Amino acid sequence: MRKSVVRMVNKKYDLIIIGGGAAAFAAANTANKLKKRTLMINDKTILPMGGTCVNVGCVPSKVMLHQGETIFYPPRTEFSALKVSGKGDFVKALKETREMAAGFQYSNYGKVIESQKFVEFKEGRGGFKDENTIVVDGEEFKGEKILIATGASTFIPKIKGIDEVDYLTNKSVFFDLKEKPKSITIFGGGASAIEFSQIFAHFGIKVVVIQRSEKILTKQEPEISKALQKYLEEEGIIIHTGTNIKEVKNKGKLVSVIFDKNGEEIIVDSEKLFMAQGLKPHTENIGVENSGIELNKRGFVKVNEFLQTNKPHIYAIGDVNGLMPLETVAAKQGAAAANNMFGEEKKMLNYDEIPSAVFTYPQVASVGITEEEYMKKYNTCLCKTVDWNHVEKAAAIKETKGMLKMVIDPKTKVVLGVHILGPMAADIITTATYAIKNKMTIYDIRDTVHVFPTLSEIIKKAAQSFEQNLDEMSCCVE
Repeated sequence: MRKSVVRMVNKKYDLIIIGGGAAAFAAANTANKLKKRTLMINDKTILPMGGTCVNVGCVPSKVMLHQGETIFYPPRTEFSALKVSGKGDFVKALKETREMAAGFQYSNYGKVIESQKFVEFKEGRGGFKDENTIVVDGEEFKGEKILIATGASTFIPKIKGIDEVDYLTNKSVFFDLKEKPKSITIFGGGASAIEFSQIFAHFGIKVVVIQRSEKILTKQEPEISKALQKYLEEEGIIIHTGTNIKEVKNKGKLVSVIFDKNGEEIIVDSEKLFMAQGLKPHTENIGVENSGIELNKRGFVKVNEFLQTNKPHIYAIGDVNGLMPLETVAAKQGAAAANNMFGEEKKMLNYDEIPSAVFTYPQVASVGITEEEYMKKYNTCLCKTVDWNHVEKAAAIKETKGMLKMVIDPKTKVVLGVHILGPMAADIITTATYAIKNKMTIYDIRDTVHVFPTLSEIIKKAAQSFEQNLDEMSCCVE
């Protein structure tokens, strides 16, 4: 057996980054500003430059969601004066999405790396030889600091028969799917699973969602999860919660899924199976055993509040540390980690101030703590839920599905959490993020003049609802 040859090269860097996604680029950008010689190593066999978000995550999924909404909802308008027909070509939509993602990839990553004076980029699989040495395709590179930013991909659970059937993931959908299936079964009930359920359904594909937990979007307020499930089911998406999947197997040209629900065995057959049951970190095949760093039981890299591993010069950022798998968090962690390596002032992220969104229709967005989380800490909570029919803009455009739930401190009246289901929720949540970050009270929000009529007024309405009956107020009362 031929042994691999390691070419000894004396290449030393202030920072070596293993990974080429949003987290890695944010760290490289900060290191470049600090004039630190940096090497970024990306393994394109996992994902091309740019990582999950631009290639198979945020960007292409939102393009597909928008296309699906454009053909699905106009023919179903609630305005009687409008008559609109909607048609779409799923395969062409995927093709255009791939082309757009490639454009975003170059403008946001390829073009950027070319402008970084102190950053070098190398394609290949980087792995630890020791805690300061990274080997790439037989070459050795020394780093004063090492940053792991290898990301994560779809977790495939150990289900009987799973290795004998073909299945899709968010990666293979955008890279490999060439034909429109007539039906698809989705494993999972998180953001990715629910977004893709609407993508497929809006293009006329029969969708069945199988979720192990008792509700979809398990981290969201129960009222929001329940309401969204109702809206999805009204669109024809079949959702099973509280399930135990027993087996998957081929059934001719179909994939058969067998699961238990409330003691009853159910069998669902479909052309395709889509896996969306969480994330598995990319910590295999990078020689972590040679680095001395510690992983948790699920394989994610353990870090402290400064994103530092148990080896002080090695940091881990983005999905690979499992703290909060969002592109925005990955980028913030990248900048913070680079600063913590080379800057004098250490930076930490407050995850209670970071918003997240699910781009279904209606959208889900959240920032801060939930009622349940506050109850666990203090055994009390002050919360209010406001329906969209109290917002004049929502009523005017006939977009009143959903609600907003606000959590405040019972004593200080400081806003601690805002959770939205409704139109433009992902845009509106930024207003709530400012409120939480700056420790604003409901009085601060109430006394701030809002543009009328706008959907963002729901934040003001929620603040007012703690001390006033919204049904007894005129529309423009501040």
